Amino acid sequence: MSSRAKFNMVIALFLAVCFVCLFFYQKVVLNDLAIHCEVVNLKVGYGYQILRGEKILILQEFIPGLPGKQVFKTKDEALSVANLVLGKIDNGESPILMLSDISKLDISTISNN
Repeated sequence: MSSRAKFNMVIALFLAVCFVCLFFYQKVVLNDLAIHCEVVNLKVGYGYQILRGEKILILQEFIPGLPGKQVFKTKDEALSVANLVLGKIDNGESPILMLSDISKLDISTISNN
């Protein structure tokens, strides 16, 4: 094998390794930027937070759209509203929820005032 062929083979191998490294690095970066939600356990109920990676974008300790400070009664209720907010964000909509959005999810309320 000539030195020119060896040189071309080394360059091709180097480029292939660089491509693979960039591909996996991009996947890691995108996963770190993925928006997700977590349920927050409060003293008297539940809330949720919306995160991008580890950065908290929204911390919702009370049921949005309702007057006063009413917490979610169950983890499932908090998670269903958090998923609704995630869906709005994914669709490029404002994450603000109205009372009509909450009423569609059949969220039970408890007064915390």
